[in-house]
Amino acid sequence: MLEKNIEKKLVKAVKDKGGLCLKLNSLSMIGIPDRLILMNKGKIGFVELKQKGLKPRPIQIRRIKDLRKLGFKCFVIDDVERIGGVIDEICST
Repeated sequence: MLEKNIEKKLVKAVKDKGGLCLKLNSLSMIGIPDRLILMNKGKIGFVELKQKGLKPRPIQIRRIKDLRKLGFKCFVIDDVERIGGVIDEICST
């Protein structure tokens, strides 16, 4: 499945759960995850989307590590089957 199709399903799933799934475009920093997910009660997570079987580039891995060091939840999704679990994990604690 193409990345854009996984992204569309993620956006819909987040919206269906009452959240926002914002597209991130940074002109000042490369490698930022594709989407910022905002859920009820201040729950936040970042998602990097990839086509099935593809891995993040080294700079993307670095940005994910940096965000995790700051305490944010970050995920890589390359399969629509992971979407529900990622949303659940963002919403937990």
